[in-house]
Amino acid sequence: MKKHPDTHRLPSLLAFLVLTFGATWTIEATLIANGMRFDTLDSLSGPALWLMGIMWIPGLAALLVTGIERKSFSALRETLRLRIGTSLGAYFLTIILVPLLFAGMYLLTWALGYGDFTPPLSQNADGVTMDSLLHVILPMSIVVGPFLNLFFGLGEEIGWRGFLLPRLMPLGKRYAYPLLGLLWGLWHAPLILAGFNYPGYPVAGILMMCLLCFAFGLFLNEMTLHYESSLLAGFIHGAVNAQGYGIWILLVPAAHPLLGGSVGLTGVIVWLVAGLICTRVLKCLN
Repeated sequence: MKKHPDTHRLPSLLAFLVLTFGATWTIEATLIANGMRFDTLDSLSGPALWLMGIMWIPGLAALLVTGIERKSFSALRETLRLRIGTSLGAYFLTIILVPLLFAGMYLLTWALGYGDFTPPLSQNADGVTMDSLLHVILPMSIVVGPFLNLFFGLGEEIGWRGFLLPRLMPLGKRYAYPLLGLLWGLWHAPLILAGFNYPGYPVAGILMMCLLCFAFGLFLNEMTLHYESSLLAGFIHGAVNAQGYGIWILLVPAAHPLLGGSVGLTGVIVWLVAGLICTRVLKCLN
């Protein structure tokens, strides 16, 4: 029989959701009404700073709600798991594993016919060559990317994994994980409607984002709970963003939005497999 979240935690949980969704959707709706779109790669540069700022809304909401609940800084830090975690090895594993998972996603994309590799044979308008992709952009995205993106990934993960996940865990993983994935996916809804990640598929894109957030969340949730760190979750999130908006969209620029690449069906499949393996391995380590 499933448990229910602690009654005394429900007001803070609802306050977090109202703040997170209310602030995010209001800001995004305003920006979209003023012409912000994400239908092409060229259109991403303009709204990029807004997106990075919006990533901190869940974290700020979590800090605000938790700060009202617990007045001391040490209690707030402990509640949100703002610590490195129980092992530095998890960070090194992330640096190695995430690029391999993305390689698997795009190999699967190519194998299933959802996208073709089109490496630049000569210097293009942006000054990108195959040599610079392999010897500069790829190493930078693997080694430096996670640290550059950590701050913004942490903004989300303080909220989703630091605050919300523990409050849903009384339901058990069977219910908590899908519910968190659904909420996380719906949080992206206005951006998806404006062409983000799934241009041309606004409604189906929201559904795919919810599936992706559940699949990626399975891996993130397990790592966060096992290593007791939302900082690790932010680092993993940052590593994923570094790969997702780096070399791969340059090598496979025309992957099918819903079926291929890192945010389509191939991404869901790879993250589900990675999450299930992670669950099994970490269970053996307990």
